[in-house]
Parts: sequence; C-alpha cells; structure tokens
Amino acid sequence: MSISESLEVESKFEVGADTLPPSAESFAPLVADPPVEHDLSAVYYDTADLSLTRHKITLRRRTGGTDEGWHLKLPGKDGRTELRAPLGDEIPESLVAAVAGVVRRRDLTPIARIDNRRQVTLLRDADGTAVVEFCDDRVTTCSHVHDTESGWREWETEIVDPTLPHAGEALAAASAACVAAGAEVSSSSSKLARAVGPVPDLWDRGVSPVRDALGEDLRQLLDHDPAARRVTMTGVHQVRVAVRGLRSTIGTYAAELEAETADTDIDLPSLLDELKVLAAVLGKVRDIQVVAERLETIAAEYPEDVVSAQTRARLRTELDFEEKRAGERVTAALGSDRYLDLIDGLHDLLSVAGTAPGAGRLAGDAGSGAPSGTVKQTKKQQREATDLVLRGIDRQFAKFTKVRTRTERDLASLDLTLAQREELTHVVRKRAKSLRRNVGSLPDRGDLSVAPLRTACQRLHTVLGEVQDSVTARQWIRRIVRRAEAAGESTFGFGVLFEHERGFSERALAGFEADAATVTAAYRELSESRRATRRRSSKGGKGGKKRGH
Repeated sequence: MSISESLEVESKFEVGADTLPPSAESFAPLVADPPVEHDLSAVYYDTADLSLTRHKITLRRRTGGTDEGWHLKLPGKDGRTELRAPLGDEIPESLVAAVAGVVRRRDLTPIARIDNRRQVTLLRDADGTAVVEFCDDRVTTCSHVHDTESGWREWETEIVDPTLPHAGEALAAASAACVAAGAEVSSSSSKLARAVGPVPDLWDRGVSPVRDALGEDLRQLLDHDPAARRVTMTGVHQVRVAVRGLRSTIGTYAAELEAETADTDIDLPSLLDELKVLAAVLGKVRDIQVVAERLETIAAEYPEDVVSAQTRARLRTELDFEEKRAGERVTAALGSDRYLDLIDGLHDLLSVAGTAPGAGRLAGDAGSGAPSGTVKQTKKQQREATDLVLRGIDRQFAKFTKVRTRTERDLASLDLTLAQREELTHVVRKRAKSLRRNVGSLPDRGDLSVAPLRTACQRLHTVLGEVQDSVTARQWIRRIVRRAEAAGESTFGFGVLFEHERGFSERALAGFEADAATVTAAYRELSESRRATRRRSSKGGKGGKKRGH
C-alpha cells in the first residue's frame, strides 16, 4: 500500500458562531480564490488508555473532501508530519507500524467521531501559486471516551507547501487577518484534543523522584519513537538521550528498585542489557549524522583548492551510504518484538517504582489542591524524596571522583598519546553525564546550592562531548581516506580536515582538569548547603521543644 508523507504547518483559531470571516481584501497582497465547501467526516482511533492522544498523535479515517483516506499525524518541532494511506475499511498496517512503540500490541478502537462542514479559500501569491489555505470549520463531535457530544466553530490557516519561499510570512499575514476579524488563537492543539478533553499522565507525579525520572524518560522515548523509526536526526537523538536517562536512573537507584521489584517478574539486569543494546544501535546512526554535519561545516571553512569539491562529494556519498545502512538497523530494531518487550518491561517497572518505604510515597490519592495526576506530599515526604535524590547524587559523585582521580593521575604521570588521553577523559565524561542527570532531577530550593553543580556538569559534559565527536570524525576520515585512495583520488583535503579535528581536541582537553575541578567545587558547595540546612533544622527543632515546655 502506497504511503505519502507531508509536513503540516498551520495555525488554529477559536471564533464565534456568527463572526464574519476575513474579507478577500484583508488577505492582501495574497489573492483569494472563491471559497469551496466540503462535508468531512472522520473517525479517530486510539488504545483504551489513549496512548496516541497522550503523545499528541492522531490516527483517523476521513471521508469527504479532497484528501479522503487514512491519516496519521505525528508531532514535530516545525509542524506535524502527516502520513496518508488510501481509504479502506481496516487500519493500514504501515500506519500502525509507524507508531508501534506507542501502541505496542494493544487494539486500536474508535474513540471519537468528528464531522466538519468546511469552507476552504485558497490564497495565492502574485505569481498565482497557492501558498496558504484558509478554512472556516463548523464542527460537531461525538466522544466515545466520555459519551459526550459538542460543537464549535474554528478557523485554520495552513501552508500549502512548506518548501515554498516566504510561505511562513504568508501564513503569518493570513493569521493576522484572522485575528483582526475577531478570532483568538486556539487553546487546543487539535479538534480531537478538544473533543476528548484532558488526558491523564502515564503516571502520578510526585509519588517518587525515581518514578518521576523513569516516567519522564519513558515519555520522551515514546514521544520521539515515531520520528526515530523514520531515522530523523532529532528523533534518533532524543530516543538515545531517553535510553541513556533510563539506564542512568535504573543504575543509580538499583538498590531501591531491586527492593520494589523483588516480588515481580521484572528483571532489572535484563532491562539494563536491552537498553544498552538499543543505545548502541541508535548511537551508530547518531554518530554518523553528527559527523556528517560536523565535517560539512568544517569543510566549508576552507577554499576548494584546499578541500576540493571531489573530497566534499566523497564525504557526502560515503556518510550518506553509511547513515542509510545504520538507519535500516534502527528501523529493524524498533520494529522488533524484542523492542516491544523492552517497552512493556519499562511500563511494568514504572508501575512499581516508588512503592518502597522511604521513597517519598503517599499512601492515599492526590491531595486537595494538587494538579490532576500530581500527588500532594507532606513536608516529611518532600524531605524523603529530596534525600533520595541527594543519595543518588552522592553515589554518582563518588564514581565521578574515582575516575577523575585515576585519569588525572595517569595524565600527569604517563607519556600518553592524544588518543589515550581522549579515551581516559571519555570515561570521565560518562560519569559527569550521569551526575548531571541526577542533579537535574533535584528541584531548585533556596536552601540548597543546586545550580552551580548543574552548570559545572553541563560544561564538562559539553566540552568532552565535543572531544568525542572529534574522535569519531577522525575515525570516519581514516575509513573514507582508504576508499578515496583505492579510487585514485587526492587525499590532501582529508588530511586538512583530520588535522583540524586533531587540533580542536588538543585545545579542548587543555582545559579538562579545570572543568573537572569546577564540578568537584560545586559538589562541595552543594554539600555545605545541605549541612547548613540540617544545622538550621536541628536548631529549630531544639528551639521548638524548649518553647513547648
């Protein structure tokens, strides 16, 4: 079955039932076609717990209008990606496969029906090219989730072709005309979201900082799963970051999680192993994407008589080919039963995380005044939750200090090559990254000095991350050079790029010890603020007892 893909960039507006639409003159300099009316009807599908809706994904079967068929809309930074399949009675397998990580092995059933009488006006530029579509929609809905019906009127302005020059400016102008006519920017992201209403989070926030950390990473993984399946740079990167976060949280709080999973079938070592395998698969394509972007940028800094057009073309050809191969492995991994088993296991772990005593857990439901899905904790439970995170920070700092001390000793006492220094500091980077993650889950409090440690970890991680990107780039340059030599091509330009990267790494590593020392100093600052807080608490407690007598 043929699948088409397009980028949907639109603005939505709430408008009164009797509000007059913008006049053709108000859209100037765009020229308005005569309006055309369509009757549209769409049935929306989701899992029983609304997983697609929770992750801002919509799957519908639409009849009427010029785009009848099955539509799957996926969120993105620049707009929603829409996948379309021809009209049929069954949900196309290709669309289900595109969101398999979110749906897993569960059934998709109708959750809402939305009917829409749409009046469409095409807006054209001076050359007669359609650039924006203005839609005046009168909507009626039936939600199967709440067994409710509703109706409203809304306007939409949508770019016809996002690749057209000045399409964004045309959209902004058409949107301004809507506001001038009395419309307000919509508070809802889609018709379905408005019909269904708020969707509860996957987990109750505030039950435990460990559960919150696991839940945030699992949410991020599933939010970007569809994009990673299509091997977009952002999708692969964000899923990889989420996988690393899950590994870090499970590793940091292994003792607490082992107690909570003792009477279950959850196998923590197996989950960690599976996450490690997945990270490696994602890392391969991500490294190639980063290297391709990095080397293209560096090559552009040199004239063609230094880095020739042939050298640039060789780089693009080789890295495009390797990215495609690595991307196929990502697609295969995310489409496997092994991956779905991993996602099931992570959901199971999330369901029990935070149930052990001392995890900041509440016995009751969400407290009065707490946002939906957020547990209101007592001050004691808040202290227990903070202490749990601080214990995790202590554990990660101890690991960081161990590798930092060993690395600085070897750097000072041994005559090491650049490659050896890079390998040693790479281990420090990984520890700094885990420490940064734990610090990031600690809420800002006036009595705890958190920000300096967060900033110091970020700085060290960024610098050493750039070094590692340079290492990977040089590895690829060596590999591509061999192929260029075999083809009889000049390799001078590759040598220039290699030395550029080598010099960059040397300069970056020169500040390693100072950046690492800043992390240690910031940790000590946090520790001192903790001790000061305990002293104040202790004095306050003693004073309270005296006053009680």
